[in-house]
Order: sequence, then structure tokens, then C-alpha cells
Amino acid sequence: MGTWKLHVSTSKAIDVVASENEVFTAYVNGMSIYSIATEEHRLLTALNGLSDIEISCLYYDEAQQAVYIGYTNGNIDKYQNGQVTNIPAIKLAQLSVSKRINRFERSGPYVYAANDFSIVQLDAAKDEVKETFYPSNSTERIVDVTIYQDSIYALTPTQLLKGYLPNPILPDYSQWVRDIRLPYQTANKYTEMELFNNRIVVLKKSEDYGTDSVYRLNASDLELVTTMPFSVEINSINVVDNYLSVNIDGVINLYNDNLQIPESYGAGNFSVWFSSSRTARNQSGLWSADLKSGLVMYPTEIAYKTYPIEGSKNNQFYAMDAQKGKLAIASGRLNDNLPGFTRNGVHFFQDAHWNLLNVNNVAQWPQSDIWDFLDVAINPSDTSEVAMSTYSYFPLTFMNATDTLVFNGGNSPIKSTSLGNGWSLVSDVLFDKRGDLWALNGYSDQPLTVREKSGSWHSFDCGPNAKNKFTTKMIQDFDEIIWFATKSDGIIGYNHNGTISDPSDDKVISLDEGEFSGNLPSTAVTALAADFDGELWIGTETGFAILYNAAGAFDAQPGDYNAQQIKVNFEGNGEFVLGKTHITDIEVDGGNRKWVSTANGGLILLSADGSEIIEQFTTDNSPIISNTIFDLQLNQETGELFIVTDKGLVSYRVNATYEDPEYSNVVVFPNPVKPNYFGPVTIQGIRYDSDVKVTDVAGNLIYRTTSNGGTATWNAQNLNGEKVPTGVYFIWTATNFDGRDRKVGKVMVIR
Repeated sequence: MGTWKLHVSTSKAIDVVASENEVFTAYVNGMSIYSIATEEHRLLTALNGLSDIEISCLYYDEAQQAVYIGYTNGNIDKYQNGQVTNIPAIKLAQLSVSKRINRFERSGPYVYAANDFSIVQLDAAKDEVKETFYPSNSTERIVDVTIYQDSIYALTPTQLLKGYLPNPILPDYSQWVRDIRLPYQTANKYTEMELFNNRIVVLKKSEDYGTDSVYRLNASDLELVTTMPFSVEINSINVVDNYLSVNIDGVINLYNDNLQIPESYGAGNFSVWFSSSRTARNQSGLWSADLKSGLVMYPTEIAYKTYPIEGSKNNQFYAMDAQKGKLAIASGRLNDNLPGFTRNGVHFFQDAHWNLLNVNNVAQWPQSDIWDFLDVAINPSDTSEVAMSTYSYFPLTFMNATDTLVFNGGNSPIKSTSLGNGWSLVSDVLFDKRGDLWALNGYSDQPLTVREKSGSWHSFDCGPNAKNKFTTKMIQDFDEIIWFATKSDGIIGYNHNGTISDPSDDKVISLDEGEFSGNLPSTAVTALAADFDGELWIGTETGFAILYNAAGAFDAQPGDYNAQQIKVNFEGNGEFVLGKTHITDIEVDGGNRKWVSTANGGLILLSADGSEIIEQFTTDNSPIISNTIFDLQLNQETGELFIVTDKGLVSYRVNATYEDPEYSNVVVFPNPVKPNYFGPVTIQGIRYDSDVKVTDVAGNLIYRTTSNGGTATWNAQNLNGEKVPTGVYFIWTATNFDGRDRKVGKVMVIR
């Protein structure tokens, strides 16, 4: 309980460096260290050793046998002898420009860090900034740096700049001149350079596919290195041993000083396509950071070996669902009210294993006509059944163990948008307890549609306020009422009274900002959640509100079903809880508490009634990787809260789960409690709101607490706050239902 985990996308490797004994591979939000001797991986992230999240580059410094790690925000780590030293000077610089670290280079006692506004000279021994150079006066990014003899070269996207290194006023941009051997670029851009056998080599990326080029700067002219007989995309260049490695989509070519290719590692030699981002070499062979396969090693030109690490296939996450230990994540995006045209697919995470479905491995998904998976739902009564929704020509997919069914207006009641572009918006999906699939069809006259388990379809008229609106979220409460939100027109409630095929007894309600029609804080509703007390929790762009007795609102008079904002006394003034905070999602845990995510304020835990802020997690006080959160999803069986942020996926183990009234699988962990463990002892699988007691073997009361849903925790201390001695302790529970004690477990404590 109380621990964090960063879920790293390990299929896309962006950089690799190597010593003779270890290989270091960078992913977007983590770095793996592979030991050649033990053949084991160790994954470092911002939660277990690294100082930051988004890695931009690696550099192996042979002089120190250290790895420099650059980050997109300007931070720098140095990994040496198993220890990480942070060098935060660039990150902490009071500048409003990008500080991304693009490349490192060692010369003499210094390591030079090219970044988006300068070149920083680091004293390698002291791990501190010695000097800062501004070759372009911060008007252009410095994408690479190299040193040759007494000159330092700075590459920008448009030009190559040169400075005299011993010049004491070199920090002044006026002391830099353009190297006229490299033509000035406007349409295309230079991305990196290498010093190869005492001559500079530059990669130029073209805006046209397959026309990238590598050039070598001779004494007085420019020489083309790459002369391919086919169109290629060059990902990068780097020096390995005495060769120039040109890393291409589909092949790695090693050039010698005569610009011949003595070694070529082509995907045509293998049964799989490779796309190298960067290469390194040691005694084992040629190592590649592959953009699709992670870490790959080529012992020869006709053999390869992959080194997979469990992780997601990409770092794109949007909306989630979790049922019975199975997590599904849709990876689409919206650009305001329009699609983002992403084809990242749907992730699945179960039993610590990741899987990805996308247009490349689902035959029923036509690649050119389906995009932006906006939501996903798992059938709680049969987790092999999954539904996905999109904003495209094929808006709804239903999958089970044997079939994949794709729906649009041609084979279902789902309508195309009223915009006339042929697309259909299904913004949300869910399964009810009978296994019927509900779909929220935006921009249509009847936005609420259901496919019964039998295969029959029904669509519902939800009133004039629901017609042709951009829909967003949808939930079903414990009374089986459907509530759905629109982007700018409030909430619609639909009560089908348990008779889906008979609309004659259905009821509809609409809530907006009006004093007599809901009194929402805003009609831009961004989150919906139903709790155990029959309350509807409503998140908006300007705070949250609660609709008490939500089921009774359908028969209430205007003005009698207004949503209420919670006001508390603060320093003598009445203030709304969370004020006008932009809410992005609300999750209800097993203790009926509310986990609230925000657009820029991190994660907040509210008490069951919302009157108290129990905890707030931000980047300043916790390992959460960003304060900008898109979605939340609780695994109610384990208490793991998954958090989608703008920087990736992180999870947190909360101290609440759903109850188990049968006590069928009570778990106590850790057990035994060892001397070096300082966290809580957790009891899961008990009844809701249980009175929990801990006693010694003689029956003496040691500790007492109340469960959050089906979970309780014990700090291994007695009622006086003292650590308990070594021994066996029994755990008892009692509920308000029967008041009888029940022994549910025991734990061994070792001091």
C-alpha cells in the first residue's frame, strides 16, 4: 500500500550506449541496464533511481565509465558505479524557453551538453556547470555539438556554427561564425553530426519521404556519404569503433573512412522489420535501440537477438476500464471537437503482461478508415468481451474470445455525425450487469444506443437537449440509470426502468447551469461518477457538484433536483471544496471515497461526503509524474489506481478495495513482516466498513481500525504507537450487520 509504479513503454528504444560489460537502453520514460555476465535487465525510472521522467539522449563517457542521461526538460543525470548523480542546473535555469538536452560530447576535462538554447560546459569531475555558450543567441536550437582540435562546432537545424575554444569571451554569440562548407537550410533541417576520423559528418533530414542525406565536410567541400539505390528514411548517425553507423528504417550500414560499407545489417536478412534509432558496439556484437523492437543485438550480419522487457507497446494512453484484474486502455486523442487521427490502438494489461491491438494485427480494422480509440469497456460478467469506440468511419467494435464485430451505420443504428463528413462519434461505451453493450453516439438525434447480449439493437430519444451534441462521458449508476455528459450542454439522465425494449415507461432528465434545471457549476461536464449512497458526482471545468438522491430527480419539480456544491468554513469564510478546479475524472473507491483528477493540480482524495481533502498528490510532494491527468481507473480487487497523465501511465496502490461479504479470499501482506519492512500490513477481502482488531495469541487487543471498503491496514504498532515485538498476531473483523467477531487471518512479525 502507498507505493507508486511508472509503466514504461519498452518497445520503442530511443538511444543505446554500451560498456564492455553492460548495455544501457533509453526509452521515453525509463532506462534499462543489461548485464552481459548475468543476462539480466534492471529498469530504472523516476520512481526508483532516475531524477526525471522523459529521456532525450544517452552518452557513454569512457574516461569516467559513466553514462550521462539527458532529459527533455534540461535535467541531467550521471550514472556511475551503480549510483545516480543529478546535475539540475539547466533544468533550474530561470528561462521560459525549451531546455531539452539534445546531445553530449566529451573533450578534455569537460562534457558539453547541447540543448535547445545553448551549449553548457560541465566539469566532469565536479558535476557542475563551468560555462555556457550561446552560439545562436538562443534563437535556434543547438541539436548537436562536437570538438575538433581548438574549435567547438554547434549544429542548429539550419546551419553549422564554429567557435575558437580558448577564446575567453566565447559565451558571447558574436564570437561564433558560420561554417560555410555546410549550406544554410530553410525547408529541410540538420539533426545531428559526428566527428568521424577527424572530419565532421552531418545528417540532413528532408521534408520529402526517402530523401534524407548524410554529408561529410572535407577541407574545402561537401561530400555525399549516402548513395542508396532505394528510398530510405535515415533515423540517425553515430560512430561505433572505426565506423560511421547510418541507422536507417530497415537497415544499419557501417561506413569506413573510404565511404564503403563493409558491414550491413538489413531487415531483408531476417523475418522481422527493424528500424534502428541508434547503435553501440562491444564484445558481444552490434547493439541497436530499435524504434519497434526495443533492444536488439546483432552478433553477425545474418543473426539477431531481441532483449524484451515487459512494458506497453507505446506511450499513448487516453481512457481506461478495469474489471477483475484486467485493464484496458484506449489510445486515441481529440483535437478539440475533431479527431486527432491517431492509430495507436488499445492496450491490455493483465497478470503483469502487456498486449496491444491496432490496425496492424486486427484484420477487421481497415487501416485507412479507423482511428482515435476514445474509450474501451470490459464486460464485468465475462472479461473476454471487450468493446472499443472511436471517432471515425468505424465507430464501434465488439470482441470476444472468438469473434470481432465492427459496427457503423451500415449494420447498426449508430448514425454518422450531423456534420456530413461520414464519420461517426461514439465517445463512450459500457457493459451493464446483464452484459448488454451501451454506446454513446454523439452528433446524432438518438445518442444513446444499446446492443443487447442477444444481438438486438435499440436507440433512445433522450429529449431535445441531447440531440446533435458533442457527447463525452457516460456511466451507469447502481440503479441502472444511464447518465451521460456533453462537451458544452450539461448532463442527460435516462432511466429505462429495466425494460430496454419498452420505451413507454422510460424517463429523461436534463441538467445544466440553470437555477431550475440542475444548477451545475458549468455545462462543460468532464467527469461523472456514482457512489454507494445513490449520489451522482459531477466534475466540470470549474469545479464539482453532487446530485443527491439522483434516482429521485426524475420525479422532482424544477428547482428541486439541483446539484449541490459543498461549502466548508475556511478562516471564517464559506468556500466551495476545490473551488473552480478543472476536474478531469472522478473514481469512487471501495470505501466510498472520491479520487479526483485535475487538469493541472494533480490527484486529490476526498472523503466519502466530499467535505474533507484527505490527500493531494502533486509533482512537488509525491512520485506522480505530472500534474496534468487525463483519466483514472481503479482495480477494485487490488486497490491499484491507474493514472493517465500527459507524460505517461503511473499507478498508485490505494488503501481501499471493494468488499467481499463472503470472506472467500482474505489476504494479509506482507507476511511475515521482516525487520527491514517499514510499510503497513494490509488486510484485503473483508466486508465493507468492518471494525478490525489485531490481538496477540493471548487475546490482548493490540490495535483497532475501520476498513476502507474491503481493505484495512495496520502499522505494526500497538495502541500507544509502539512497535510490537516479534510474534504471531491474529486479525479479527466485525460488522454493523451482525456485530460478531470473525477471525480472518494472522500475521508473523519479526523484529
